[in-house]
Amino acid sequence: MTNDLYFKYQPRYYDGEISSYEALLRSDINDFNVEKFVYSIENSAAFDLNIIGKVLQDRKSLHICDDVSISLNISIASLLDDVFIRKCLNIFEHEKNITLELTNHDQTDDFDGIQKSILLLKEQGVNFALDDYGKGYLNTDIFLYLDVDYIKLDRRLIRNIEHNYISYSILKSKYDHIVNVLDKVVIIEGIETFEQFNLVKEFGDMFYQGFYFSMPINIYDIEKTRLTKYRVKNERIQFSLQLDQAIFDLNRSQEPKNVKQAIDNIKRIDKYNIIGLTSNTFDLYSERHRINKNYREIIKNKKHSHYMLAASLVCGCDGAVVIRDVDGNVIFNNDHFIRFMGVDLVDMPIDQVCEQVTDYRTTLHVESELLQSDSCFMMSDEVMKTKNGMELVHVYRQKVSHFGQNFVVCSVYEAIDTIVIDELTNCYQKNYLSSSYMKQHKILVFIDLDGFKAINDNLGHCVGDETLRDFAQTLKSMLRDSDVMVRFGGDEFIILLNSHVMTTVQQRIVQLRTDIEDYFTQKEMKLSFSYGVASLQNGVETALKQADNRMYQEKSFRKRKLDIVKLA
Repeated sequence: MTNDLYFKYQPRYYDGEISSYEALLRSDINDFNVEKFVYSIENSAAFDLNIIGKVLQDRKSLHICDDVSISLNISIASLLDDVFIRKCLNIFEHEKNITLELTNHDQTDDFDGIQKSILLLKEQGVNFALDDYGKGYLNTDIFLYLDVDYIKLDRRLIRNIEHNYISYSILKSKYDHIVNVLDKVVIIEGIETFEQFNLVKEFGDMFYQGFYFSMPINIYDIEKTRLTKYRVKNERIQFSLQLDQAIFDLNRSQEPKNVKQAIDNIKRIDKYNIIGLTSNTFDLYSERHRINKNYREIIKNKKHSHYMLAASLVCGCDGAVVIRDVDGNVIFNNDHFIRFMGVDLVDMPIDQVCEQVTDYRTTLHVESELLQSDSCFMMSDEVMKTKNGMELVHVYRQKVSHFGQNFVVCSVYEAIDTIVIDELTNCYQKNYLSSSYMKQHKILVFIDLDGFKAINDNLGHCVGDETLRDFAQTLKSMLRDSDVMVRFGGDEFIILLNSHVMTTVQQRIVQLRTDIEDYFTQKEMKLSFSYGVASLQNGVETALKQADNRMYQEKSFRKRKLDIVKLA
């Protein structure tokens, strides 16, 4: 009978391009019902092996066979046949880009046996889909938790969705559950109209197929399939599913020992204590009741409009929002933060974050001070390395507590003023002097390096650049957090201070110069600076002129003094 059967191939799409083809069994016999015929097969394993062989033979007839992904149906019961598994392991050692779609779910209840076979074949590169979800099989829901890559929604679920809101809601709820709870990929089949496609495409990422896009085609009409870069699949079971399973284990436990183990397991999973565990070990059954009450409240609030608003504010706001725990681990960053920084930091080890994010340890130090202080809020202007380079940003940090654990919610906003950062020295460039930030400073110090020209001329520009960078970073490390350093141009720098007392500033600068000279002497380099100090009371331009003149007066004085020393 199988000799009278052949295959048509239904294109499957992702993001507008063909990602694979599904092999559909066909016959030219009048009134032949493929589905009834397949159900009548007694030895499903032998039949499925025959089908696999025919499909692979079809693909081999193509000159592009290595570039074509194929999906085909097998009975889920075949995965319990040792001969079938052994032969498939041999076949798929060489045949790649194959997805096996599991159907006839009612033919077995051996969940563990099916799972074991799936994992064996996945090691050979085989992908799996659970076919016909929503068709009405009694056992389908339990098989949702198999380690399959795709869940294929039955065409009956999409029928009439453009005319019936209840049908649309059922389809959407199943999509949301599969994608957001089970962390699996959805395939929607049976799309026949533009209206249907227009509705389902707004759900999110999915694969789709149906007569609206293409009728099944002959093998020789097949084209190369696209290597699909779908979203990275999270190999860990999602937290909500883990917690749900842990609550299940808690509620089925009877003995105190088992109840205690179940609560400890929840504590291990819920490391941020979202569920609100207490230290109550005396009345375990009261604690179990309280855990269930909290869990129901969380589930209820997830659907509350105020909860949805709060989640939307954090996830969709214009600011780049990141939440860290007391150890500095990022437990949340919104899409704006990921776009702004060019990296997703959630669950990334701190050492790795420090490699990718400049001055991250400084950020952790600042937030540690906030966590240990009596204050709950902190704001500052900081320079951050974003995907666009060094940028000045406004940073707002708030300490929040949840069931005894503290976290820092940090919001980052791009500064309104376009402040440019000098990439060589990491100082502000001179346009900072015309920004609104100047109003927070009281005194301007103009600095010009002494001895730099000799270093640049004798050792080369590369050493000169490195010396400038070293000077700037060293001097900045000696300044207070409120002080600002600007590269005015070449080897000229400006320091902006909040102090009102001119004599105090003079003393600080002299000490800074001594420290700089000692630092570079240890490197066997002669480098110092001349400076001029001026008040910003009458504006930046006036202060610049006064400080520049005083700097040249001091430089001239230092040069004459040096000449006298040489003559002596």
